[in-house]
Amino acid sequence: MRVLPLCLATLGTALLATACTPSSPPAAETTTPAGGDVAPAESTAANFRCGDLLVGVDFDTAADTATLSWSGHRRVLPQAEAASGARYADDDGTVFWNKGDAATFSLAGADPLDCSTTEDVSPWDEARARGVAFRAIGTEPGWMVEIDGGDAAVLRAELDYGERRLEATNVEAAADGSRYTATAGDGTQLELAVTPGDCSDGMSDQTYPASVALTEGGRTLRGCGAFLDR
Repeated sequence: MRVLPLCLATLGTALLATACTPSSPPAAETTTPAGGDVAPAESTAANFRCGDLLVGVDFDTAADTATLSWSGHRRVLPQAEAASGARYADDDGTVFWNKGDAATFSLAGADPLDCSTTEDVSPWDEARARGVAFRAIGTEPGWMVEIDGGDAAVLRAELDYGERRLEATNVEAAADGSRYTATAGDGTQLELAVTPGDCSDGMSDQTYPASVALTEGGRTLRGCGAFLDR
């Protein structure tokens, strides 16, 4: 638990106000223009662990918004009034209330989760940073598929808990992203069917934006996924 410094009456009114102001989002980095003046950056990013969730947050001080990303979801929350800290909320009851290195996160009116800053990055955010357009995961046996964005899409699959790795460069995609087909380098036929809607991985309380069926050879594996370029 962070202990705030005691505000001493003898320090005077100005110093008292400075020492006891509410917490705010993590400080943004500053940039130095050619003229030499130091200008504050308009946004700053931080990662939080909220229960079992890894949540990435981009604070935009110019727009007074916070963009949250978790488990393939992405949502922009406007800043709302708060007695202390920085509170962001939407009409659906999703609230992120930041107070320095700590925060609470409530999704669609659910009980709030306690959050703390972390250096860990969600694998979904890490994949988005690498230019992955779609990512899917499944269990029993564990598997994962990533499809790069751009004209020359590449499909990479890790199957059977990572024991098999396949890659295909001849990916054909439906215009609406509902189906992908490809042939891996070893000749394995791959087909990925995507159905929008909340999906549970069956192993945790986390939900994802889409259900996925991966057909590989003669078997079909089911899991959850998300478009990361939307």
